[in-house]
Amino acid sequence: MSVQRSQTLVVTGTGSVTGKPDLVTIQLGIITHAEQLADAQAENTTRSQSVISRLAMLDVQENDIQTSSYTVSPQYDYIDGQQRFRDYEVHHQLRVTSRAVSSIGSIIDAAVQSGATEVFSLQFGIEQITDLYEQALSKAVENAKAHAQALATAAEVVLNHVPVTIQEVLQSEAVPFAVQMGKMAAAPRIEPGTLEIRATVTVMYSYR
Repeated sequence: MSVQRSQTLVVTGTGSVTGKPDLVTIQLGIITHAEQLADAQAENTTRSQSVISRLAMLDVQENDIQTSSYTVSPQYDYIDGQQRFRDYEVHHQLRVTSRAVSSIGSIIDAAVQSGATEVFSLQFGIEQITDLYEQALSKAVENAKAHAQALATAAEVVLNHVPVTIQEVLQSEAVPFAVQMGKMAAAPRIEPGTLEIRATVTVMYSYR
């Protein structure tokens, strides 16, 4: 076994392809304050429903709007070292997914104008990403094979081109593009560009 181990080499291969985003996800926040909890909740509900109704007019499907977080917390001021109650804060976060990638600026503007107080995350994606990822995976294997052959040539040994093992290195397929926005005078212009889909493999080869 030790002799066989000494006649193997391990290389890492990477591959990537690009694709055009056809999906975008944004995180919206609706924050309200009131001295009475019921009032803060009622205003938040009104604002949230206004946002949802407005997005529906832009063809955002109801099942593509989900509550990702809902928190209620008392707020305090500290005066002369003493804690004094100020009001209640209700924070409702919505996760919105849209396939109208080219209209995302208008969607953000509509959400803010209809009651959203935060737009704190934006992420582009590709809905059917499996085929692209498999292409990147194939390129990663070929890249690993090229590395192994270069090493074998440099070491003046003969590489067995049938791998001993191939291991996929799992990783995130897309990196979120985060933005911070407040009230806007006009709909922002957001360019989705292209996404890079990456794959990495670790391959063990034997040689003689």
